[in-house]
Amino acid sequence: MPNEWPRHLALLLMLLAVLYGYCKGRTASVASGQSLAWTNIPLIALAIISIGPSLYAVILYLTYKFGLVQPHAPGYRFGSFVYSLPAEFALINWAFVPLYVVCRVWPKLGAARLAMWFSVVAMSVPAAILFGLAPEMISSAVDSGQGIGIIEAVLLWSPIAMIWPGLASIMIDADTDVMFVLMALTGLLPTLGLMAWLMGQLAARHVRKAAYPQRALDKR
Repeated sequence: MPNEWPRHLALLLMLLAVLYGYCKGRTASVASGQSLAWTNIPLIALAIISIGPSLYAVILYLTYKFGLVQPHAPGYRFGSFVYSLPAEFALINWAFVPLYVVCRVWPKLGAARLAMWFSVVAMSVPAAILFGLAPEMISSAVDSGQGIGIIEAVLLWSPIAMIWPGLASIMIDADTDVMFVLMALTGLLPTLGLMAWLMGQLAARHVRKAAYPQRALDKR
């Protein structure tokens, strides 16, 4: 338990953030009479990316079990990866939660809907590689976890640590679970999501200026 508390705390904070965004957005939706159903897209993407690989692994296991598909040479088994990895995948993709909260609390923040789609696509495309880990999740090979660790390390790679070397030193000196959380906070996916959000806002601003040039001149 002591070694797992940073991950449990991070998951709890994610859940509390979702509850806060839901309640805040519900109040705003009732007051304005506008539907905020589109703000659920980040949570849907997070659920698919986090749980989807394990569901795919279960389907593969059943196809192997009933002889519908020939398993690989090392064999197969229903191991702990199937039910333990969704939590890790959710932590790696944590940036979908603040994206949801921002869209719920400030749905009129610039071009929030367009920027949300930019961010969801930017983070979902690299994270789709997690579905390719399904065969390894049920493999009975001795080194079956190595491929999973490599893919997670790639998604946890921090562009910020390259710019700020001191952050890399902090991560290396931290305990394993604390290091995992720190890498997830500064990893590739949240960086891509933030950049895509800004690009979506800039794209919408340019579109508005092109569509209403006189209005843009009046503001000046």
